[in-house]
Amino acid sequence: MPPPQPDNAGPKAGSPVQPRDIEPINEITGDPGEAVPGILPVRVRGMCLYGVSQLVPKIDALAAEMKGVKEAEDIECVHRMRVASRRLRAAMPLFESCFPGKKYDAWLDEIRQITRVLGEARDTDVQIAFLKKFRKRTLAHQKSQVGGVGTPGTPLVIGIDYLLSDLKKQRISLQTDVIVSVERLEKREELPAMRGMAQSLIDRSSSGRKKPPLTGIPPVAADHIGRQLAVLLSFTPWVRHPDAIAEHHAMRIATKKLRYTMEFYAQLYRLGLKKPLRRVAQLQEILGKLHDCDVWIDRVTRTLLKERSRLRPVTESNRPSSIEITGQKLFLVNREKERNALYRRFVRYWDILHRSGTWDELRRVLVAGVKNQYLPKDTDIDASRLAVMQLAMVYPEGLVHSRRVTEMALGLFDDLMPLHQMSERSRFLLECAGMLHDIGWKSGKKGHGERSGALILADESIPFGVAERSIISLVAGSHRGKKRPPEHDLFSVLEPEDQQRTVILSVLLRIADGLDFRHQGAVESAKCSISPERVECLITPPYNVTPEKEKAGTKADLFEKVFGLPFFIV
Repeated sequence: MPPPQPDNAGPKAGSPVQPRDIEPINEITGDPGEAVPGILPVRVRGMCLYGVSQLVPKIDALAAEMKGVKEAEDIECVHRMRVASRRLRAAMPLFESCFPGKKYDAWLDEIRQITRVLGEARDTDVQIAFLKKFRKRTLAHQKSQVGGVGTPGTPLVIGIDYLLSDLKKQRISLQTDVIVSVERLEKREELPAMRGMAQSLIDRSSSGRKKPPLTGIPPVAADHIGRQLAVLLSFTPWVRHPDAIAEHHAMRIATKKLRYTMEFYAQLYRLGLKKPLRRVAQLQEILGKLHDCDVWIDRVTRTLLKERSRLRPVTESNRPSSIEITGQKLFLVNREKERNALYRRFVRYWDILHRSGTWDELRRVLVAGVKNQYLPKDTDIDASRLAVMQLAMVYPEGLVHSRRVTEMALGLFDDLMPLHQMSERSRFLLECAGMLHDIGWKSGKKGHGERSGALILADESIPFGVAERSIISLVAGSHRGKKRPPEHDLFSVLEPEDQQRTVILSVLLRIADGLDFRHQGAVESAKCSISPERVECLITPPYNVTPEKEKAGTKADLFEKVFGLPFFIV
């Protein structure tokens, strides 16, 4: 392993860049000078500009429906406002770091409240509209039957009329809550404040000397979409359980969130994610109809159970009559039959999605389908190394430790080359992860590993594409040992060979970080030798480093799984 360079030496090919007199970057303007803490975590102006440019139309769409919602003359106003609120609510967390914390929390709380109230009103509108159509079809069907009269006096129609009357009363009550919530939103003026701040970010960027780079957006998009896809796929074991009502409902919500997230980032990709978006929308539609049946089944079942053992006095008019009970039973049978048919359709479509490779295709697009304007320009390794060092400067207190860990990780890489046989480019990615693995300390020790990974993913100054940036992020973010790379949702987006690279580089960085976990430089070097039975790592100096040996040994938990050989520190 080559000796460390002095701090005033220039970068040497194949070695980590050294701390230098590099000016910090102003996180808002992107200009050299004093950094502005507490506004943006790293240089992510491009991502924030993209985010707020997407948020402004959604804010406007929400505000445009307020008058119509209060007047309640067109139920579609509630529908459009609810959709706008849901899309806005789904998008805001993706760009939380672009807004001041307290204001963001207040805005998100307001959107959540209005979404909930509008959701209850819209669900009731949909149920009323469904019952009206169902009643009309029922009468037409009865009339078409031999001897059918098609009159409203049949039990099924009477049962539907009872449900309709009950829902209309409920909707009138809900309208009061809707008006109160909309007027509250208007009075607090949260939407204009949110829009004003979003527009100010757009104007500030437009008036700058140069447009901010957009290369940090695709890796973040891949992470966000990958997370939502992972949530959806986590319900796979419940697909073939017809009675897993709660899980199917949660799956519907996960599908909706995945669709909204994909729509939000669609313009980053050459084909706009049109094909996977169509398939996700179709899945959402099927699950939505399935959920509608479940809602009816639950509603009618509760009514029937409630009335089953209760007396119905002649004078009590607000209770369902015997014929209304009979009609609801017939309606329940109809909804259960429809639910069974929809469930079979859902399972068939889910199988089609898997057989056609929809999810694998989506993952590939997230990495390889990015438009050129969002890709970094080709740079030589020295320029890339300097960009990484510039990002490392966000936490200058950790540079000595990061440099020490990086040198030991690269030494391990070189010594173990016969085992992993990876390229020089992989070595450079390890170097970048080592130099950046502790930048999350900028906001404190707790959770700094995952924060480091997130900052690497979002920063727009380091010239790496989605795959390499994801590798660096996962390797750095997993250095503490609490969460391995495969446990991150982003890991599933990578191709199998990149997944393997990520795991191996993570193993090396974790061991190296363990050898300096007290940040005291107690271990000067580590030299590894390979035998058919084991890998031994000789530590210099061999004394007073027992804690480091134990910690590194603990963090080497993945080594034997990856290489098939036990790892010993001596």
